[in-house]
Amino acid sequence: MMSMKTIITTQQVVELAYVPEGVMTAAKITIADIVVAESKYLIPIIGESLYDALMAGSYTSLCEDYVAPMVAAWARYVAEPLLAGRLGVGYDNDFSEADNDARDAIVMRLRHTAAIFSRRLSDYLNAHSDQFPEYNPIDNPLNHCMIDGGIVQIF
Repeated sequence: MMSMKTIITTQQVVELAYVPEGVMTAAKITIADIVVAESKYLIPIIGESLYDALMAGSYTSLCEDYVAPMVAAWARYVAEPLLAGRLGVGYDNDFSEADNDARDAIVMRLRHTAAIFSRRLSDYLNAHSDQFPEYNPIDNPLNHCMIDGGIVQIF
């Protein structure tokens, strides 16, 4: 079976995006969750060239301090709605409206947290772009758009 290579592992998602003493295990997170997080949320910000450099092992400090926490946060956001099924609960569809509202609120908070990590990475890259020749700030959509309180501002 062929394995997909990702910037972080499922264990790193658990370590970076969950409560350390919690019950979440790396087996409940899939590589697909990470691939979605990288493809949808990381690569548009950093670009393919910088992504390839990170995958090749360059810029370990950038990866550890900024990229890995961001990807972990987005991977959790991607995985969270699917976890009830992965944990073996919820197939009987007996969730109450309150349960669904609570889950929706959790997912909304996870999205907000992950967006903060995205902005943090983007701001760092913009402030230190001379250190990363593969990064082009013009291609970073966060440099042209901001979502604040549900209002999209394009500049």
